[in-house]
Amino acid sequence: MRKNLKDLRKKRGFSQKELAEKIDISERQYQRIEAGTSDGSVALWQNLKAILKSNTIDYLLEQEDDNNKFKK
Repeated sequence: MRKNLKDLRKKRGFSQKELAEKIDISERQYQRIEAGTSDGSVALWQNLKAILKSNTIDYLLEQEDDNNKFKK
């Protein structure tokens, strides 16, 4: 799932650092989100959706929500 985020970022021509700056987080925090070790807020994901101009983010959020349901 997070590989899709990485692929989308690269397709849009952003480095991790550039995208992190655009969503106002540290590059390290963005790396954690992309690696799946940090989730990020809904607002952060909405910012990513706007910047990356993709509904794929909605899919990622839905998958994340489904995964969290099974953890409970």
